[in-house]
Amino acid sequence: MAEQAWASARWREAVGHGSRGAVARGRAVLDELDPALRHSGDVDARAMRSLALSTRASWLRQAGRHDFAAGLDGRAAVEVADQFPSPRPGWARAAVGDALVGLAADNLGLGRFDSSSRLLIRAGDVLVGRGENEPASESVDDWLVDGRVVLRWHWVNAENALYRGDADTGRQWAERAANLAAECPSTHHKVKTRLIVAAAMAAEGDSAAATERAREVVEDASTAGLLPLQWAGLQMVVALSPAGAELARLNDVTAKLRESGFFRVGISCPAGTAG
Repeated sequence: MAEQAWASARWREAVGHGSRGAVARGRAVLDELDPALRHSGDVDARAMRSLALSTRASWLRQAGRHDFAAGLDGRAAVEVADQFPSPRPGWARAAVGDALVGLAADNLGLGRFDSSSRLLIRAGDVLVGRGENEPASESVDDWLVDGRVVLRWHWVNAENALYRGDADTGRQWAERAANLAAECPSTHHKVKTRLIVAAAMAAEGDSAAATERAREVVEDASTAGLLPLQWAGLQMVVALSPAGAELARLNDVTAKLRESGFFRVGISCPAGTAG
């Protein structure tokens, strides 16, 4: 129990570094965590190994390297393969959900829309079919292993629809995500959800509202120190309003992320999992 608490705390620390764009620091934390978990056959330890791989994959995906991310997400799924198709509640289910949602996002970024859809269906079977008698998520840890993954599933379903040109379905998924994010304890996830909503607005042709929402994302992300989301929001603003003044700011944020290792492919991961 103590080891699991320590491992989950270190994983949360790494995730926090990544959300601020300090990916090199996040990788360093996971590099310390990996050896402690490597030889354990415990379900929760394997779940943490899987989550660490999914986290590394998410950093690559944010930087546009869906090809590299897919390899790590695949290995994340292998770590918890024995938990398919009905993982036990807690970290195991979070790991299975994260791996499947990550793979769906990777395939979406690589243009494999049908593969992405199939993975989202599998993830939905895992995440939405929770036991009715399970307690509601009240603590931060509960949200990390439950609500967080369900919210990510909604994000990628919205993106899948938008990539396919189905703006109406994309908006519906984005609205559901916004409802879920309203009470979540993570500023990062609230801001990211608003970015998804802005993308749905743009897809429906409401460029003015989308630009305004994206600008709100930029300011909220800046206030919270969430550099990658600030960068993503600025990219959307510049795309929707090329004559705006945000291009110089985008270039500045891009330079800061480059310095922090955000765009560095360098896949540091446990022995036997690189490739």
